Amino acid sequence: MFTWLTRYIEHHPHLHRVALRVWRRFPPRFAGTLKGLLARKWVVGAIAVMIDEQTSPPEVLLVEHSYRPKGPWGLPGGSLESTPGDPTKPSPTPLPDDVIELALRREIWEELGIGITVKGLLRIDAIPYVPEEPGPYRLHFYFRCAPQNGFSALRQDLDSGRMKPRSPEITHIRFVPLTDLSQYEVFSTDVKFLHEDLPRLVPSLVVATSF
Repeated sequence: MFTWLTRYIEHHPHLHRVALRVWRRFPPRFAGTLKGLLARKWVVGAIAVMIDEQTSPPEVLLVEHSYRPKGPWGLPGGSLESTPGDPTKPSPTPLPDDVIELALRREIWEELGIGITVKGLLRIDAIPYVPEEPGPYRLHFYFRCAPQNGFSALRQDLDSGRMKPRSPEITHIRFVPLTDLSQYEVFSTDVKFLHEDLPRLVPSLVVATSF
């Protein structure tokens, strides 16, 4: 029921914008509790890490979320929807092996209008608490990704204004130098990943991420 209602709102832009404005006014703990009731005890997130290493310093693609009063900037991605059906019975239609990657590609396309290629899984992080939005536990899958048409083409589309967010949830899309992340109010889970995990997972970025 709640999943259907959420998808209905997301597919009606005017209603979506109104819902986002209302959500933004909720106190963080109430918003987190409500999210847990509407979703489930665990929220599974698929997150795209798109880093252009051809620039100096390397730049990461960040988006600004309209519904977050705190930590509005972060890596693009989204939460997985519940799979329809009864989990206690066999499904007549088996799920694809790359269900999380499919969800990530869908979210990035629907929200940003960017086709991506998933290069590989970087990290799975179990997150019991998020200061900006206390609520359900989170399981985040961080994938190294690249724009299907290349970083140069994406950068040109952004600089020219031809590419704009498709969803009211996103207000800005921007390439940010890894050395300038401290100038943005980044969501705490993404700060942890970019500051602590990324240098270990991609050693070539150790100097760039020391902010």
